[in-house]
Amino acid sequence: MSPAGGDQRRDRRGKNGSALGRFLTFLACAAGAAGLFLTGVAAGIWFSMPAPDAARASAPQAPALPVAAGPSTTPTLAAATPPPVPAVSAPRAGQSPPPSPVATATRVPFDWRDDHRPLIAIVIDDMGVARRRSNRAAALPGPLTLAFLPYAENVARQSHAARRRGHEIWVHIPMQPMGFNSDPGPNVLDARLGAAEMRRRLIWNLTRFDGYVGFNNHMGSRLTANRDAMDQVMTAAGARGLMFLDSLTTNRSVAYASARAAGLPATIRDVFLDNTDLADEVMVRLAETEARAWARGSAVAIGHPRDATLDVLEPWLATVEGRGFRLAPLSAVILKRQGRILKQIQTRN
Repeated sequence: MSPAGGDQRRDRRGKNGSALGRFLTFLACAAGAAGLFLTGVAAGIWFSMPAPDAARASAPQAPALPVAAGPSTTPTLAAATPPPVPAVSAPRAGQSPPPSPVATATRVPFDWRDDHRPLIAIVIDDMGVARRRSNRAAALPGPLTLAFLPYAENVARQSHAARRRGHEIWVHIPMQPMGFNSDPGPNVLDARLGAAEMRRRLIWNLTRFDGYVGFNNHMGSRLTANRDAMDQVMTAAGARGLMFLDSLTTNRSVAYASARAAGLPATIRDVFLDNTDLADEVMVRLAETEARAWARGSAVAIGHPRDATLDVLEPWLATVEGRGFRLAPLSAVILKRQGRILKQIQTRN
């Protein structure tokens, strides 16, 4: 190899090496610039973020719950506005005022005076809300006493259909319960609301449908133990000519005494058929109802439109009169008991 050829190859290697060096230097500079750029972006984001306390301060906060000044046993009332009482227009000159709901009430035709068999009234509460089971209860042979919840959907249509089947109709009015977790429904009669609101709600409950004979309490373990509150209710109800059944949801109830003091025909429930939703329980309670009817001449039993209850009631209703009893509407039992009380008073005098 000649010296000139070796020099040429060394020149080419030198040029190639210098080019590679420049390329590597370029890459290093580019990487450094990118690093500086990303560092700047991260710093900008960091400094633009609020401090943790500031972030918490600017976030929307849930409203604080009010704190009572001291321990209280009275729960606060919900702020929901109950449905308004329907306005009743005044009659025009020469026009008769519309009849009250009680004016159209129909007691089931029933004459017990010459029949000395013990009477049994079966009251089915909570009617109207569970439509399928309510319809099933209304289809049972009667006369039964069906107590409809005033806030049930299409309650007027349901109650009228039940009355056409020969049953006696009552209003099942929601009243203030003892347990705070119990929900008696809208427009409950609550003593904490004051006399004016209590009366407004009572009128609302009594104007959802017509054709009823009387009313009984839905829940109400707290209200029915309050004599002042019950006197308000009975005074207003007495002006409408209503009967009353004390469902006796508490042993402290004064509702029956209040009703009698206000002049309402009234009585007290004897037996709850279905405190537990079991067919065996209903059978035992029906036997208890029969025993009470034999001992006292009448008995009032309350049940509910539940499948287990209706499964037992249906065959029982078909055979009860064959065992020496007479199925009666609640109004007949009340009138019989009231007559017996009057006779006892006359005997003592």
